[in-house]
Amino acid sequence: MSADKITNNLIDILNKELKLLEEYNSGCETLHKYVTAKNWTRLELTLNSLGKKADKLNSIDLIREELVLHLKEDYQLDPGVSFGMLMTRLDSGYQKEIRILKQKLRHAVSMLQVRINGIGNYAESQTSALKDVLDVLIPDQKARIYNSSGTASPVDNKPMLFNHQF
Repeated sequence: MSADKITNNLIDILNKELKLLEEYNSGCETLHKYVTAKNWTRLELTLNSLGKKADKLNSIDLIREELVLHLKEDYQLDPGVSFGMLMTRLDSGYQKEIRILKQKLRHAVSMLQVRINGIGNYAESQTSALKDVLDVLIPDQKARIYNSSGTASPVDNKPMLFNHQF
C-alpha cells in the first residue's frame, strides 16, 4: 500500500476516533443524568452502550497504531521513532490535517476526563445514592419487601428483595 493511501486511512481512522469520542462524551452526559435521577434501568443500558463504544475505541486504537507502523516502514524509519518525526516526512497538507485532528482528539479526551471526574465526584458525594444502589443490588441477610410507599417490612431469612420504586 502506498504512503498516501496509508496516510488517508490514518486520517479516516482519526476522524472515526474523534466521532466515537464525541459519542462517548454524549453518553457520559446521559450517564450523569441517570445517576442523579437514580434511574438504574436506564443507567445500566447507558453503561452497556458506553462499554461497546469503549471496545470500538480500543479496536480503532489498534488500527491506528498499525497504520503508523506501516507508514514508518514506508518511510524506512525505525519503529521506535516518534510520531512527530514521522509527521516531518508527510506532505504539508497531511501534516496540517493530522495536527488539527490531534488537537480535536486531545480536546475531546480532556472533556471526557472532566466529565468522568465530575460523575465520580458526584457519586462520592451522594452516599445515599450509593446506599440505594447497594440496597437494590445486595439484599441483607434478613431480606425486606418494600411496599409502594418505599417502606420496608422485614421477612424471615428469605434472600429476596423487592422494591417497587425501581
